[in-house]
Amino acid sequence: MQAIILAAGRGKRLRPLTDVKPKSLVEIKGRSFIENALDALSKHNEVKEVIIVLGYKKEIIRESIGYEYDGMKITYVENDDWDTTNNIYSLWMAIDYIKEDFILMEGDIFFEHSILDCIFQNKDRNIAFLSPYDHDTPGTVVKLDERGSKMASKTLVKMNEAGHKITRLIPSHEQDMDFNYSNKYKTVNIYYFTYDFLKKYFEPRLDLYVKTHDVDSYYELILGVLIYLNTPNIYGHVVDREKWYEVDTENDLTMAEYLFSKKDQRVSKLEDLYGGYWRYDFIDFNFLYNLYFPPKSFYSKLGRELPQLINNYPSAQHKIRSLLSQWYNEEGFSQDNILVGNGASEFIRIMNRHLIEKITIPVPSFNEYEDLDHSKINYFELLEKDDFMIDDEAFIESVKSSGSNFALIINPNNPTSTITEKEKIIHILDSLKDLDGIIVDESFIDFAGDRNKHSVQPLVSEYPNLILLRSLSKEFGVPGLRLGYIVTSNHELRDKINHHVPIWNINSMAERFIEIFPRYQNEYNRSIEQILEDRNMFVEGLGEIDMLEVIDGKANFLFCKIKSNKINSTKLRNMLFKEYDILIKDCLNKTSLNDKFVRISVRTPEENKKLVEACRQIECTLV
Repeated sequence: MQAIILAAGRGKRLRPLTDVKPKSLVEIKGRSFIENALDALSKHNEVKEVIIVLGYKKEIIRESIGYEYDGMKITYVENDDWDTTNNIYSLWMAIDYIKEDFILMEGDIFFEHSILDCIFQNKDRNIAFLSPYDHDTPGTVVKLDERGSKMASKTLVKMNEAGHKITRLIPSHEQDMDFNYSNKYKTVNIYYFTYDFLKKYFEPRLDLYVKTHDVDSYYELILGVLIYLNTPNIYGHVVDREKWYEVDTENDLTMAEYLFSKKDQRVSKLEDLYGGYWRYDFIDFNFLYNLYFPPKSFYSKLGRELPQLINNYPSAQHKIRSLLSQWYNEEGFSQDNILVGNGASEFIRIMNRHLIEKITIPVPSFNEYEDLDHSKINYFELLEKDDFMIDDEAFIESVKSSGSNFALIINPNNPTSTITEKEKIIHILDSLKDLDGIIVDESFIDFAGDRNKHSVQPLVSEYPNLILLRSLSKEFGVPGLRLGYIVTSNHELRDKINHHVPIWNINSMAERFIEIFPRYQNEYNRSIEQILEDRNMFVEGLGEIDMLEVIDGKANFLFCKIKSNKINSTKLRNMLFKEYDILIKDCLNKTSLNDKFVRISVRTPEENKKLVEACRQIECTLV
């Protein structure tokens, strides 16, 4: 048996890595694409020769691989027209070197070696390796016959006459906006063909096409014709999406490095991203947002308007402020007092950089507020013996004695989930009227259960130095839209902040969300009620776990102390991710906390039960 690796291309989208070496020598976990492919092939004694088609920086591959690799003969074919041709031409150049059954693969695929085992169990079949369709891997897709579509799964399957036959191959240019991807599979770009298939069917058509048509095409075009003609059958072998990755861009490379890392190494890679988790397959108990809002009808409406929203600029700040002012019928919640931001973090950064000389921050806190020179921060430690609640008198004294010109209260607090009574905040406001600003962050206020009882937003007109800040990501379930606002009756302060806000600081979809949200107020209220119900059930469930103590709170997450001396926060986080595909927040990086605290978001009842059961099983291993 032979193998062909097509490795002529440069990989422009992987620059600057490919400025100095060809794409097939780019490494993942210390092994290049081509080395990984050769390692996999060398495990099968049937493979005696590997034909590598070279092009861009060909001499580097030749020097790196040599003419023999772990017992396999290496033969090189040079495509000197690599920059003006595509893989159909590279394959055509190698055809004369093929003398027996062969494996064909691209030089930019990184895969688990075991996926090739199927070939040696079905050596009389022509096989295309497939994977369940994923929007992150665009390109050619195929359709299996009806029985094959039902039988195909993410596990290794043995092909038979009854199913898994490919009935259609659809290139990317035929996949329009309305294309139905159900029961479709992505080609992995690994194939196995018999020599008989090559000589009778594939080579004649390949030769004819190259000599009469464009050479800047893909060989899948020939396969599509053969599948259409049904001569002969080509079978699909479905492999797990986690067993391979095709790399075209730097993002692909990052994904592949994650995919082929050990599970206990993946957590740090995820946390360094600060988002983008839709690309990964795990249950996210780390980030905090409303899973019940917006409703499907909201998404449908935005979806229908998406072309118009993408093709138009958003409005300027004054218009967006006017739209947001319709949300609450409160005296101070007016267009003149509002600024709308690209998430609350935009305003935090502006105040940190341009307004704050020194700020008193109760810790532990949201880390963005601490993104300052430490000399500008007066840390007010929330004590465990006080259940991490703010002592208002001590806080007032600390602010005054430190010379702070700003003070911060997050209510409910993140990460502790504890809430400060409205009367205490009013006392703080009354006592610190000489400060330039008192930031009250109410990003989780609706989760407290009674907004009127806890929120100080209606008081902005009474306290000129009150800056009510709110992220809309958490309660409204739209972290991807990046929305937040501040309300203050101090227009001098407002104008100083607005001076650093770009003219188009939020996008059209975010603006449209603000505009139409009031129509969905009832659905929003029900979503909050559901989360509160789920939270209570979750607290009961975790209460059965002896190693955890849930600290009473009022947000959409639970702050927990680990009571067992056999495990810490980092180990618990890693075990949950490695064994159960669950990610929680390790609070070790929070100021004033040690390695015994974690934060766990409230998700659906089914997911919450899964986490409780996972913790119960981990607890059993500690005995």
